[in-house]
Order: sequence, then structure tokens, then C-alpha cells
Amino acid sequence: MNTVKKYKNLLRLIAALFLFFYGSIIVVIPVYLFNIDIDNISDTTYYALQLFSDFFIALMLFLMYRKELIEKFKDFKKNFLSHADVAVRYWLIGLVIMAVSNILITAFTPSKVANNEASVQQIITAAPFIAFFLTTFLAPFIEEMIFRKSFKDIFKNKYLYIFISGLVFGSLHVISQITSWYDFLYIIPYGALGVAFASICYKTDNIFSSIFVHMLHNGILTIMSIIGMGMMLL
Repeated sequence: MNTVKKYKNLLRLIAALFLFFYGSIIVVIPVYLFNIDIDNISDTTYYALQLFSDFFIALMLFLMYRKELIEKFKDFKKNFLSHADVAVRYWLIGLVIMAVSNILITAFTPSKVANNEASVQQIITAAPFIAFFLTTFLAPFIEEMIFRKSFKDIFKNKYLYIFISGLVFGSLHVISQITSWYDFLYIIPYGALGVAFASICYKTDNIFSSIFVHMLHNGILTIMSIIGMGMMLL
């Protein structure tokens, strides 16, 4: 990799991380245009603003990587069955590790559910349709572009890339909502899933393979949560 490309990839990684952490500031636009009282809004309006900010972040990421994304999407369509086969196999391994570690954490600590999962359930309860679009489409695209695509462009060693991608992915799903020491343990299940997604991206050399299975994972869990919530109301 030449020096110019290295710096270009590094700048894109920095920009992607900046969008991840600070892109939500874009909500000031609809707040200002529609004179929304940010201190006194309904849950639905709050999550609608989150939808707006996530769409903006996803759009910026697409524009940053558009040429490569178009090329990789063509390859993903052409080789869908082989890419999907790899994606599902690695995902199932990550899913088993995630499930087992979650069971052990809940069995041996006072925790009953990860704080991140509790936050997702709140969105589903308050605004199920917005939650479905956020968790099934926008969140997977954003997370895969940042934690898989931009990291893969920087870390060329297979095992270093997979480890760092999984660790950062798992940590950022947990650290922002730490309330006790055992919350750190949830880095293991989230990290296992992150490692699986990174392995998929590396194995297929196509970001759409991990985007596809990430969307599949989130979509299944979200639909199950919505159905479960509906059954409880019957």
C-alpha cells in the first residue's frame, strides 16, 4: 500500500469515528426548523430524531466509500451464495459463543440483561417501526462500515484486524452504559459477534457479507422482540 493511500485510509477512519461519536449533532437542524423543545419531547419524537441522525451518518459513510461500495456490491450480488454461506457459518459460531457467554453472565452475576439490550428494548416498546428500521438497516450499515470496513483498510494483519475490530465493537456496546463491574463482562458476547463479523469481512473480502449477516441478526432479534411485546399485550 502506498503512502498516499495509507493516509487516505487513516483520514477516513478518523472521519468515520468522528461521525460515530458526534454525528448525532445533526439533529439541531430539525430541532431548529420545527421549533422542537428538546427538553420536553415524546419518546417517538426522540427516536425519530435518532433515526434522522443515523440516516445522516449512514449517508456520509456511503459518500466517503461510494466507489468501493459500488464495486463490492456488484461482487456480492454476483457471488451471493458463496458469500452468504461463509457469512452464515461464521455468524452461527459467533451467535453460539454470544448465547453461551450471556447465559453464564446472567447465571453467575446479578445482571439479567445487558444495558445495551435494555436500551434497544426501550426503543422497541416506544416506537417499534422506528426501532425496526434503526436496528435492522441503519445500525448494521453504520457499524460495519466503521468497525469492519475502515478498520480493515488500516490493519492489514488478519488476526490483529479481527481482534481489534471485535474488541472495539464489543467495548463500545458496553462501556457507554457501565453501571457495575460485571457490565464489563458483556464485552465478551458482543466482542464474539464482532469477531465473527470481522472474520466474515476478511474471509470474503467484501463488506456487504458482514452487512448482510449483521442486518439478518438484528432483524431476527428485533422481530422476535416486537412479536413478544405484542403477545404480552394480548
